[in-house]
Amino acid sequence: MDPREIDAVFALLSNATRRSVLRYLVDAEETTARELARTLTMEAPDSDTRAIDDSRQVVATALVHNHLPRLDEYDIVEYDGTPDEVTPGPNFDAVEPFVEPLEEFDGESAD
Repeated sequence: MDPREIDAVFALLSNATRRSVLRYLVDAEETTARELARTLTMEAPDSDTRAIDDSRQVVATALVHNHLPRLDEYDIVEYDGTPDEVTPGPNFDAVEPFVEPLEEFDGESAD
């Protein structure tokens, strides 16, 4: 990897949502933006169903308009918006070794 690629990887991994997406794909290998939003909002401790639904919509919007396109731009995931399928991209294997060690720090993340 050249220094620009390393900078891009660290910039992408600086966001907890993108790290969560990548961790999910390590195990699932295929998902949808809707399933990712559901999974990510289930991690948040909140017992109010309406708040969870609102949060899920916010997360889904951020995934579709921000996080998934960014990861797709670098071929880390493959996502084109329709049919809403998200899979590991050609560069996923290059990023995967960075993902799991960061998991322990996500509780302390400033994002």
